[in-house]
Amino acid sequence: MKRNLIAVLIFSFHQVVFSNQLDFVGVGEKNKSYNLEFSLEKTALIIAQSSNSPFSISLEFKETSMKEDFDLKQNYPIKNIKSSSSENNSIIEIFFYEPVSWQKPQQIKTENGIKVLLSLDHNKEIKKMTREAIVMIDAGHGGRDPGAIAKSHNVIEKDITLLIANELFRTLEDTDGYKPVLVREDDSFIYLDQRYQKARQNSGDIFVSIHADAFSLPSVKGAAVYIWSDEASSNSAKSLSSKKVSSVRVDEFDFDEDLARSKYPEIYEKKKGKSLQLGKKILDQLKRDPYTHLHKKRVEYADFRVLKSLDVPSVLIESGFISNSEDAERLKGKPGRRMIARSLFLGINNYFRENLEEDFFIYDAEGYLTYTVQRGDVLSEIAIRFGVPVMDIINTNLIRDEAIFPGQRIKIKI
Repeated sequence: MKRNLIAVLIFSFHQVVFSNQLDFVGVGEKNKSYNLEFSLEKTALIIAQSSNSPFSISLEFKETSMKEDFDLKQNYPIKNIKSSSSENNSIIEIFFYEPVSWQKPQQIKTENGIKVLLSLDHNKEIKKMTREAIVMIDAGHGGRDPGAIAKSHNVIEKDITLLIANELFRTLEDTDGYKPVLVREDDSFIYLDQRYQKARQNSGDIFVSIHADAFSLPSVKGAAVYIWSDEASSNSAKSLSSKKVSSVRVDEFDFDEDLARSKYPEIYEKKKGKSLQLGKKILDQLKRDPYTHLHKKRVEYADFRVLKSLDVPSVLIESGFISNSEDAERLKGKPGRRMIARSLFLGINNYFRENLEEDFFIYDAEGYLTYTVQRGDVLSEIAIRFGVPVMDIINTNLIRDEAIFPGQRIKIKI
């Protein structure tokens, strides 16, 4: 009897763990843009990749199940959609007649569970499967959580972080091959767990959290870069992380990042290595910033919960200490914030230069970035944001009298 009860309990636990059912809903089309919709009971770990031989996209939904496998013929440019199962995972393969541009799937919470959307675009100019690199930008604090406050300088951390985030967002958004996503777009409060869950929901390729702290000693100043670890690498890292462990709320429909780290150690180890690589690239750029003093000259480790994603390389940037007069004035001014945003952009760009997936299109065949000029842009500010001389942009793009116009696409080599 006891043995039978144990067997029932084990079976019941297995059913609970792997009861996340995946269903195919259908395909929507508008003006050669397509949305493939699926449904889940809760957020899942999805491994997405494309191939050019044959033209296809593969989605592996970890720890999910389907009622039955299928192979459905579709209309051009989609050839067919096929499903299969393997070791408690569901695999969806989408085959195409021609290459398409695609976005890694979004997982959107609804009243009925999770809606999964895979977005595609098709036109004759696309020569291979392509997608944008998704950069999650997390402006620390917000709403009822102001973060650090420097009353003497009228500086609040939540305001500084959002201004830097917006500056970084704009540069990435207007540069081909990048899709930046702001974790918060305004002065709103977001729980720590919700921040990295947004990276999961948007299939982020990297996660960058921006902060500006305070310290009891006003002489302490400078920027620092952190990645996650159970143990802090210094006393200052331990002090900072201890102040950022509140504001946690776990949703039953969210993916359990903590449990997943023990289930998928190889995925997590790869993420840690990529996080360190990303942190070093950003730190290298901060070292070149004439406005910014470094608080720590190496990437530090701290238990920042916001960095605890299983597979998304994640870093936290302390842009300075607003308890220090010099840092407060630097971050209060637009030039100082812009230089932090520039260091972040250049570090991110250098990271992707070394981690170019086959379907990324960040660089053209000659290694140039492509930037789309926006209303109000001037060459001198574009040059500052990309860290290049104005004359380099002028000569590369044969610009006369420094005249540029909205919508103009210019090449930039960095």
